Amino acid sequence: MVAEPGVRFGIANGLIVGALCVAALVHLTGAQTEFLTVLVAGLACCGLSRLATAGVALVAWAMFTGFVVNRYGVLTLGHHDLLRLAAFALATGLVALAGRLILNSTGVRA
Repeated sequence: MVAEPGVRFGIANGLIVGALCVAALVHLTGAQTEFLTVLVAGLACCGLSRLATAGVALVAWAMFTGFVVNRYGVLTLGHHDLLRLAAFALATGLVALAGRLILNSTGVRA
């Protein structure tokens, strides 16, 4: 059941929420929280398609922007927010690609 893309997508989103909660509990800085969020999102996407990975990156950006940069889930679309969105999409995709390559080279199937 975990091999289904929809289930993996849901798990990835749950992991992002969990990472943000842990970051808040241990009082990480904004930059540290951003790094953790992208890392968790990318690693959770190792078995997902590019489109699903882009969706997870968008969710990660929205959660980070809404709850770390701004307050109470407020999303803004200023210049810095759009740059952050592009960075989240690119970094999440690269981490997911690196994870896939590592898994494929070790013979593990994602």
